[in-house]
Amino acid sequence: MYAIGGHNGSPTLDTVEAYSPATNTWRTLPGLPTARYALRATTAPCPKDLEGLRGTCVYAIGGFTGAEWPDPAFDVGTVEAYSPATNTWRTLPSLPTPRSFPAATTAPCPRGVDGLKGSTCVYAIGGAFSDTVEAYSPATNTWRTLPSLGTPRDAPAAATAPCPEGVDGLKGSSCVYAIGGASAIGSILDTVEAYSPATNTWHTAAPLGSPRVALGATAGPCPKGDRGPKQSCVYAIAGFTDFTDIATGSAEVLNPAVNTWSALPALATPRFELGTATAPCPKDSRGLTRTCVYAFGGAGDPPFPILGSVEALPVGG
Repeated sequence: MYAIGGHNGSPTLDTVEAYSPATNTWRTLPGLPTARYALRATTAPCPKDLEGLRGTCVYAIGGFTGAEWPDPAFDVGTVEAYSPATNTWRTLPSLPTPRSFPAATTAPCPRGVDGLKGSTCVYAIGGAFSDTVEAYSPATNTWRTLPSLGTPRDAPAAATAPCPEGVDGLKGSSCVYAIGGASAIGSILDTVEAYSPATNTWHTAAPLGSPRVALGATAGPCPKGDRGPKQSCVYAIAGFTDFTDIATGSAEVLNPAVNTWSALPALATPRFELGTATAPCPKDSRGLTRTCVYAFGGAGDPPFPILGSVEALPVGG
């Protein structure tokens, strides 16, 4: 699990740390070439034929390089990829639209979009109060613009999971979910949109139980007792729910098999602008589960302390 960039109260960071569930330890890795916060990261195959990168890469996408957000002049389209196989960062083609607080996820490449080939693409969704959606193909080292979101979103979250049942226009085994965020008119959103790479279209999915922005999201095994024909669920974690900037620790899970969100146990520490991931549970953790959803870092309630704490929720039975 990788924690990438961010800030510690004022300066932006190039710090990169990795967590091993097998040893339950964090270690520092080579820093980002471009220090920034308000970026998003996802994992996908490394770009084809790019020196120094091989195997699976971690992609760091967009962000903000200024001293105080917001200022569009400091929104960046920088994209850098890290190869665990070589312990090396490389700079890739930039996002066509620079922005901070995008969401990012990895999913099948959309059909019929020129320049996007291969089985897997990286998606950059919303951010900077925009409806922009762009996809990158490691096979061609190319970004392309896709159909826009129905609603512009700042600081949404994204995950890839089976398409929701009962939503017309969504086909294929996987959909990209754009979750929550803040609208261009300043309201916090409970709406969720799902994108089908098979049809290259966005459609409305079930809304969150409560609006939230600056949240985290990840996909993973459904919680025990919440399984259906589709075994993967979407987790929406923390953030804040109104502009008092009081963080929430609440979490929800979407079961695509029934297109319904359900409440989960709350985080011990409310937080926003956090990182999330799904990975094996720490070695020797109690219980029989093998997979955990992790929430790490972020900021707490006013006066907004920067958090280093990490929490894990066992899922999947």
